[in-house]
Amino acid sequence: MQEPTQDDWFLAANDAWDAGAHKKALSLFLKAAAAGETHALNSVGYFLDHGIGVKKNPAAARDWYRKAAKAGDVAGCANLAICYRDEGNFRWARFWFEKAYAQGDGDAALELGRLFLWEGPNQNRHKVVDYLGKAVASQSITPNGRTEAGALLKSLGLIK
Repeated sequence: MQEPTQDDWFLAANDAWDAGAHKKALSLFLKAAAAGETHALNSVGYFLDHGIGVKKNPAAARDWYRKAAKAGDVAGCANLAICYRDEGNFRWARFWFEKAYAQGDGDAALELGRLFLWEGPNQNRHKVVDYLGKAVASQSITPNGRTEAGALLKSLGLIK
């Protein structure tokens, strides 16, 4: 019998997660990650970040997201950016959202627009408009993200 591959572990982990078997899913994601499946790195981080099948551990989650991001996983970049944003470290949040956006994540453009908007009187209005416009135009953004980016542009008086 052939040994399961990283893809086998990852698919089985997602099936277990969908079935509500969270501890089993986490165990399978860990096996997939150990076998080199980059998306599994992000999934382990997500489970730790949200306390799915395990006690919440934000520091460990960030480590797993960083591994995923460095391995080229766009969701790992975005999740790492969210961790930094939520901690108030906007410099590193921007860095990782920019990485996610460069890999095609349209929602990262929305997040970048928000970050530049939050800078208040010191905001770079050009960057706010640029990133929100990129979010609205992105083919890789959630419908809610597109709506929010448009609403922010409208609230700034930049579109009708």
